[in-house]
Amino acid sequence: MARAELTSARIYDPVLRLLHGVNALLVFLLLISGLVTLFSEPGALSARLHFWHGWLGAALVVGLLGRLAWGLSGPMHARLAEMWQPRAWREAAASRHFFQNPVAYGHHPVASLAYLAAYGLMAGLALSGLMLLAIKEGLGPFKGWLAWHAAWLDPLAPLHEIGAWTMLGFVCLHFAALILHPLLHHVPVAQSMLSGIQYLPKQGQR
Repeated sequence: MARAELTSARIYDPVLRLLHGVNALLVFLLLISGLVTLFSEPGALSARLHFWHGWLGAALVVGLLGRLAWGLSGPMHARLAEMWQPRAWREAAASRHFFQNPVAYGHHPVASLAYLAAYGLMAGLALSGLMLLAIKEGLGPFKGWLAWHAAWLDPLAPLHEIGAWTMLGFVCLHFAALILHPLLHHVPVAQSMLSGIQYLPKQGQR
């Protein structure tokens, strides 16, 4: 589809785009450091990566709190409430048509469910990571409750790892959608979080 057949508008504000970029980078670095540590032999490299993994996790907590605050007080298309679209989710489930052409400005109604789930998963990973930090290192906000309590390690460590693999799966699906939307729907989407400009097909736009 040629650009002449598309319409565009500046939808995403700079604060939202900055938070998105910072949190995405932190998630990427956390996944890399966590996976390398998981498959590394104990040693200096593993210990250093584990150290930075903890600091990156703390930074992600700050980033998520910033996204929550902006999602409650920012412009319309930054609001978390805009992602809550249960009617669209029910319609997609009934039709089994999940990968739909975007027809309205703002977050894709079906993808928004995945985004909300991803935020919940990131919050769970941050919480379990802070708990593991207290258990293993005696540090962090939960140290008064969980410091060196090794009994909690067995249930928490596998949950944290499963959450990390799930997040990696979400990242892969997200990148796949960014590639497939232009190929199948002829609508560029990846640049919207860089420029703030969103493109839609003129026909069917609302």
